[in-house]
Amino acid sequence: MTMGRNGIFGRWGDHLGRALEKSSFRKRLHDFDDSAWDRMDDLVIFWSDMGEFDEFLTLETSHREGVEYLVQRKLRVILSRGNPPLTVISKVRSNRTVQLPLVQAASAEIIKNFQSHFEK
Repeated sequence: MTMGRNGIFGRWGDHLGRALEKSSFRKRLHDFDDSAWDRMDDLVIFWSDMGEFDEFLTLETSHREGVEYLVQRKLRVILSRGNPPLTVISKVRSNRTVQLPLVQAASAEIIKNFQSHFEK
């Protein structure tokens, strides 16, 4: 969801570097399972391009957050049925944009890309 110069790598660096701050990946993982960081031997980061629509390329984040919410909602179902079952530990709130066709189409495309990549 970043618009920063370093893209996903800058955002990911923030999540790892902020150790146990409220919104960091490590904090969420620790809250879910306090020894998971020490046991982790593999991590997959999935990133998907959201396209060139102006709504996704501005500093205003509601459209990107709407996509993120819809994607995470669907991923929770998909991943819970896996073997082994996986869990999404990220949190995002719904907003008014989740009803927009553009946001719904973008989230459906990301889910399709996720499924085609990980079903191989």
